[in-house]
Amino acid sequence: MAEKLVFFVNILYYCKTYLIDFHMELEIKLKEGIGELAFNSSIDQAIKLFGKPNDVENIGEDIDYPTTILHYDNLGLSLFFETNETCKLTCIDIDNLDATIFGQKILDCTSRKIEELMIKNNIFNETKEKEDWGEMRISFEDYSIDFYFIDDKLVSVTFGK
Repeated sequence: MAEKLVFFVNILYYCKTYLIDFHMELEIKLKEGIGELAFNSSIDQAIKLFGKPNDVENIGEDIDYPTTILHYDNLGLSLFFETNETCKLTCIDIDNLDATIFGQKILDCTSRKIEELMIKNNIFNETKEKEDWGEMRISFEDYSIDFYFIDDKLVSVTFGK
């Protein structure tokens, strides 16, 4: 009986630890956040929702806006928090194949598909630029979102409040 109990406890632990990876809603909500996580959320709120990050990185300690980044490799997600008096979520980067915007999965889409999706949702005025590192970027500055492409396939999205 004790072995069965240990087995079930292990199963519950597994579910709590790893189920988030498979069922987390990763809907990009422009100027709002992702899934249930809103911009201006705290690091504690993010950890409560997504669990412990794989890595925590601190950058820019010598500038006006030092930043703490929580990396969730298992979710293809990085959360950027301005490390000031309030330490709030300001930017998100995602490369998860299950990420959606306007209910549509977008990773691996072509640049044309992304442009059509944005136009369909009344978002215009994009700018395009080839980055020094080789990716092509399509930005919609009014909505604080950048789409990054390699060989005309969307590989990541960065967006803010």
